[in-house]
Amino acid sequence: MERLLLDFSQVYGQNGAQKAARSVYSTYTDNTKHKETPAVSFEDMLSDSIKKVNTLQLDAEKKIRDLAIGDVEDISEVVLASSRADTALRLVMEIRNKFLDAYQALSRITG
Repeated sequence: MERLLLDFSQVYGQNGAQKAARSVYSTYTDNTKHKETPAVSFEDMLSDSIKKVNTLQLDAEKKIRDLAIGDVEDISEVVLASSRADTALRLVMEIRNKFLDAYQALSRITG
């Protein structure tokens, strides 16, 4: 990308008094490399996260059912699975809320 630079340099006479201001225009090319798009899109990452939350929820429900029928030896497995599912769901809900807040802020700016 080419950009135009404007340089205001001062020109001084022999006694140090400012004689005139001149402007120098020059162009340069921006040689910075642009970042490549990531291998995984944000949409894919988000849908993957939602699928993982669903899997955690289903696993917690299965362990609760197993507890109810007496197939669980250690109740801490049930509590841990339930806690993981709850934490994952809360995280996804917070991300959703942040997206909605951002969308509403953008709609207020444009509308």
